[in-house]
Formats: sequence, structure tokens, C-alpha cells
Amino acid sequence: MKMSKSIALLVIMLLAVTAVFATGAKEIAYPERDISAIVPFGQGGGTDVWGRKVMEAMAKELGVGITVTNVTGGSAGSIGISQVWTSPHDGYVLAATSETPLTIPVTTPITQTSKDWDYFIAAGSPGLLCVNAKTAAALGIDTLDKLAAYGKKSELKIAGTTGGLWFALASLVAEKNYGNWPFTWVSYGGSGPAILATVGGIDADLVVASAGEVKDYIRSGQLIPLAHMDTAAYNFTAGAAPIAIPAITKAIPGIAKYLPLQQWLGFKVPADTPEDVKAKLSNAFKAAMAQPDMTQFAKDQIAVIFNKSGAEAKAMAQKSESNLCWILFDLGKTTYSPAERGIAKP
Repeated sequence: MKMSKSIALLVIMLLAVTAVFATGAKEIAYPERDISAIVPFGQGGGTDVWGRKVMEAMAKELGVGITVTNVTGGSAGSIGISQVWTSPHDGYVLAATSETPLTIPVTTPITQTSKDWDYFIAAGSPGLLCVNAKTAAALGIDTLDKLAAYGKKSELKIAGTTGGLWFALASLVAEKNYGNWPFTWVSYGGSGPAILATVGGIDADLVVASAGEVKDYIRSGQLIPLAHMDTAAYNFTAGAAPIAIPAITKAIPGIAKYLPLQQWLGFKVPADTPEDVKAKLSNAFKAAMAQPDMTQFAKDQIAVIFNKSGAEAKAMAQKSESNLCWILFDLGKTTYSPAERGIAKP
């Protein structure tokens, strides 16, 4: 009888311990508190504008607030991206991003590549080379042909963010084996500040940025679009009247082999973020991109919606990383070889 009571007591104790462990292993609800999103560039650029829109839409789906903060500095936005990486990988600190931070491992000592991140890619907009309208009038460079013929290009300053898509395109234009247009590069902490510097006409004369980023300044006549940074002409229809913008390859055909190079915008998280957290972020992202006003927002931003996550987004990021890092390496614009960072050639 005593033995039976002992066995019964042991069984009860085992059941109690099992219940405790089962409770401890229970999936933790996410999100339980507000989330932070870091934009690694200044306000007003594509990464900032799209990051804020996507976070606003996702907050509605997740039922918590998402605070967006601009943390600028470093090559290709490395300061802000590093802040996300060094935070706990638990889904409570997200990185708004574009293709630009993909060049961080070849321009800084930071070794993380696209393999170490998972991506959520919302949209992208065509790239344009624009000139300050007053500069264009004063120097007679209000068309691509006139800019190509201008004999004092070394006196012109072109603004942008060091590293990334626009930097790569500007570098190709300047490269002696291609455009041989020796503009002076002026680096800013994002497309937004670079555009404002060009609109002001004091710190820069030209800027390479997306159509969505410069649309308002083209409409107002403060910037004149000279070239579409691709192999085909582009029809800008967001103004009072359509503007036919020639392809950059009309003046510099040699860079065609590097094109197209696609801008994309969205956010990313460290790849070792818990799978259940990434699944919830993915569901919220997909729902956010399906919200009725997102299509109109993309139209207003002259953007194509991609709406990619998971393996599809990762593949898109890795392709961009390969193209950009090897272009910059071939042009002598990197500190580290893509090969030593494990980035495959295109």
C-alpha cells in the first residue's frame, strides 16, 4: 500500500514538472511591446519615405506602435545598420533598407553580407540623373547631349550617398573607360540631403536619385532630368506635361553591360531572428502591402511594387549585392574584395 502511494506521488510530481516545462516551452507572443525601426539614411529619401509607410501599415496589422528613427553616418548607411545588428535579434529592432547597404562589407570592416539578413522588399523607382535648373541655364547643360559636350565637367559636383546603386552609376559615368565625365563626388547621408544640396545649387550641381525621390523638384522646375540611368528612354508623366528622358547609354553606350541596376526599398532583420517572429513579420508585411492605399502610394512615388519576402527577397538582395559590390571593386571604389567576403561574381 505504501508502495502504491509512493508511486502515485511520483507520478503526480512528474506530471507537475512536465507541466512546468511545457509552459516554459510555450511560444512567446510577438509582438508584446512596441517595435523600433532604424532608417540608416537622412529624411526625405526613398528608404526613409518607404520605410515609414511600410512601418505605419505594418503597425496596424501587428497591433503595436513602430517608432521610426533616422540614424545616419558611415559608408552606405553602416552606422544605422550596425545599430540594428548589435541589438537583440528578436524582431523588436528592424532595419529600413535599400540596396545601398549591400555594399557595406566591401567598403567597411563590417563582414555581414546578405546571407546574414532576411529581407522584405516593398518597391523601387527608376533612377534619374538631374541637374539644378539654374546651373543648367547658366552653363547651357539642360539636355543630356549638351552635358555630354560640356568641356568643364571636372568643375561640376554630383551629390549622393557613398556606396550603393546611385554611387555605382555615378562612378561608371565618371570612369575614364566609359563616360570619362570627371565630376567631383560629394557624399551625403542619404538621397534626401543630397537632393536638397543639389536643389540649393550651392554644394552640388547634379544628383543621381530615383524618380520618386526627385519628382516634386522636377514638377517645380528646380531640377531638370537629363538621363534615365538605364538602357531605354523613360517617359516622366508625374508633371504637368510628359517629359521624355533619354537613356544614359545614348551618351555612354559602354555602361550598357552593367545595366539594368534596380533600386529597391523595404526592411530587413538578422537571419537568425526566431522563425516564428519572422513569420509574423512576413504576414504583417504581406497584409500591409495589400492595403488599398499602398497601390496609390506606389503610384504617387513613381514606384513598381515588388512585395517580396522569404527566399524570393533573399535572392533579389543577393543578386543586387553581387552586381554592386563587383562593379565598385572593378572601379577601385572598395576597401575589401567581394571574394574575401564570400560574395559571388555576377
